[in-house]
Amino acid sequence: TKNLSFILYKSTESTNVCVKELAASGAPEGTVVLSEMQTAGRGRSEKSFFSPAGTGLYMSILLRPKMSAADALQITTCAAEAAANRPAKIKWVNDVYMDNKKICGILTEGSFNLESGGLEYAVLGIGVNMTPPPNGFPPSIQQIAGALFDTKPTHDIRCKIASDILDRFFTLYRANEKGAQLAEYRRRSLLTGQEIFVLRGSECLAATALGIDDDFCLHVRYTDGNEAHLSSGEVSIKPMLTV
Repeated sequence: TKNLSFILYKSTESTNVCVKELAASGAPEGTVVLSEMQTAGRGRSEKSFFSPAGTGLYMSILLRPKMSAADALQITTCAAEAAANRPAKIKWVNDVYMDNKKICGILTEGSFNLESGGLEYAVLGIGVNMTPPPNGFPPSIQQIAGALFDTKPTHDIRCKIASDILDRFFTLYRANEKGAQLAEYRRRSLLTGQEIFVLRGSECLAATALGIDDDFCLHVRYTDGNEAHLSSGEVSIKPMLTV
């Protein structure tokens, strides 16, 4: 966590929104915003991310990578590996699961330079469910949401968890060793070999997840025999259960 600067909030709309504003004002790479709760936390595809006070770790990191838009997926995969340090699996591309429950969501957003085609900056948001909320998870996610700990630890260890994730993330991010990242990402893949559903708008297409290709895309085979390499999108092991 060297050369990082931290901004802490009791409550904020969204840590990603905060970091976007800081990026626009020229803040350097390594600016990290943490909040005890979010009033409008977001996941991928504009889904909400349940972010109550006292039960989760919510942080966003400002990055200014020298990479093309095509390589930006590696930011998310590095973050997923960093967050999956315990016996956990990664549900392509941005969710971390433990005991078949989602314990962490990742949202990477970028601003692109139209002239160079590269990233001007990226905002990496990481939300970890540390413990179940006192009244349980909302009905819409209670079948799929889980937490890192069943009960609240004796001491508040959110700072240690945040530090561990940041250390692992920046080690991967700065090393930029794609081969090693791929091997670990593939080892932790939740979907490989599974019968899945690829969600495209109102469509729900059955497929088999064949694995993760060399560009971190999900290699799938549809029931008609056609194959595809997905660089983005929503997938689910059960139809319409993505969060």
